[in-house]
Amino acid sequence: MVKKGSTIQFLLKGMAVGESIAYLPVREQEKLLRGESDHELRWGTQTSLALTTTASLSRGYQLADVMIHLQNWYKKRQYAPMGTIQDVDVVTKQALENYTKNRDILAAGIGTDDADSENILSRMLPVSLYLYHQVGVSFINDEPAMLMLHRIAGLTHNDEGALVSVGMLSLIVSQILDGHLISDAVENGLAFGFEYYSRHQVFVNELTAFYDLNLPDFSNIPADKIELNGKASPTLEAVIWSLLNSDSYTQAVEKSLIHGHSNSIVPTLVSAIAAIYYKDDDLVLEFGQNLVSKRVITTVIGQAERSSRFNLLNKPKMGKTVDQH
Repeated sequence: MVKKGSTIQFLLKGMAVGESIAYLPVREQEKLLRGESDHELRWGTQTSLALTTTASLSRGYQLADVMIHLQNWYKKRQYAPMGTIQDVDVVTKQALENYTKNRDILAAGIGTDDADSENILSRMLPVSLYLYHQVGVSFINDEPAMLMLHRIAGLTHNDEGALVSVGMLSLIVSQILDGHLISDAVENGLAFGFEYYSRHQVFVNELTAFYDLNLPDFSNIPADKIELNGKASPTLEAVIWSLLNSDSYTQAVEKSLIHGHSNSIVPTLVSAIAAIYYKDDDLVLEFGQNLVSKRVITTVIGQAERSSRFNLLNKPKMGKTVDQH
């Protein structure tokens, strides 16, 4: 029996396991999920970026520090053990190079349509957990908290569509952390998101991308109707569809793999979210025993736990603001 973990441990190990499974051949995926394999698991870029963000936020929120951590991953391969896949997407690469050249944090991020990319979603999951603990489930009513969310995402992906996707994902995760069923968490999170972003003219036009996700029978659509094209909102659809159509951690991961072996981000996100939802399921921690370079992950988890900035043992107080720097 594996010892129960903290929420941040489930999140990060779930992410690493999901991304690693996505890289396995289909036969190995099936064997692992049946408990018939102890195949070595190697995570990649998505998990490394989440570890990078967590390590920075464990020190408190400072936007410049988040960028420094991202630079250290990009240039020095910190939080990226040897032998893992670390493919930087073109938007992240350009943003980090912009900062290296100009040292302007708020101008580094890419604001073109290319930046409405699924590659922003994974590294923002720890931010959702951080905000929930620091502000509470109603952080959408706290403008400094929403500014923080958008600015951390905007360090690289500063397109309005990407920011709305990040917001929707974070609001759904906050509802899960608050103890709601997946179906209710999705309904509530989307409702709060539509309400918030419809009040901000710069984001209004982006809401059309989430109309299908907001339909009451969304979970009943065939999986192949979700067309993954690299943008953030269809990937979010695939993640939510997988979670709504499963009753366990293993089933959620299986559903996430339906969306195509070439897409590693859907299983990464689904595994992370399912891990924090099905906390009574030991599988994610058992699978975590097979991760390469476990020390990298356990070190970041330890830092996060000691900081108490991701600790959900005590329900956070509402209305607390966050540092805007």
